[in-house]
Amino acid sequence: AFALTGNVNNTGLIEVPMGTTLREVIFDIGGGVKGGSFKAVQIGGPSGGCLCISATEDHLDLHLDFDSLKKVGAMIGSGGLVVMNDKSCMVEVARFFMNFTQNESCGKCVPCREGTRRMLELLTDITEGRGTMKHLDMLEELADTISDTALCGLGKTAAFPVVSTMKYFRDEYIAHVVDKKCPAGQCKALVNFSIDPQLCKGCTKCARLCPVSAISGELKQPHTIDVSKCIKCGACKDGCPFHAIS
Repeated sequence: AFALTGNVNNTGLIEVPMGTTLREVIFDIGGGVKGGSFKAVQIGGPSGGCLCISATEDHLDLHLDFDSLKKVGAMIGSGGLVVMNDKSCMVEVARFFMNFTQNESCGKCVPCREGTRRMLELLTDITEGRGTMKHLDMLEELADTISDTALCGLGKTAAFPVVSTMKYFRDEYIAHVVDKKCPAGQCKALVNFSIDPQLCKGCTKCARLCPVSAISGELKQPHTIDVSKCIKCGACKDGCPFHAIS
């Protein structure tokens, strides 16, 4: 049995035979991806690995059994299946699950207690624009150390979400630490909204939607955003009928 959730049309508890493919689960039973195209699926609970489809990998035809999942750095675990669409930031996903694991650590062994805390700090730095390439090296080193030396299953699998996202979505990590950009637009600290004067019609809708009055401009004239006031909520971008805000 699996708990199917996330960006999928049909969520809930499902029972499938061992060996059923992820494609069958997500698209046949789950009814397909909601709100975008398929990007990844996190399997096995909070410390499970993230699987994907890309130019080099296609995990959708992977069979749900112990050996197949182990080969790609995932596990059946508690049976959780979290589907993610193309609007998901995989660095933030890794940070989210590491935060959960760190809170669940009993604190008995140093590798898990201190290692997960340090990994969470590094991931937070990356999502908030303070990351460097050294952060990625340290994450990989800590992941190996924690997996090898933690006392229990929680610690030994704690780094799975980080390791798998760094393996299959390394370009997103690079974008965060080198370009200081979040390709998915989910990490607020790395998002800067601007209005294209060529597309803006001066309808004033964005100014009316902005909760902090960070947008100004005359009626029927291109508007501008005061970045010092902007709280990066995205209300203006979502509400612009002319797609002038990016």
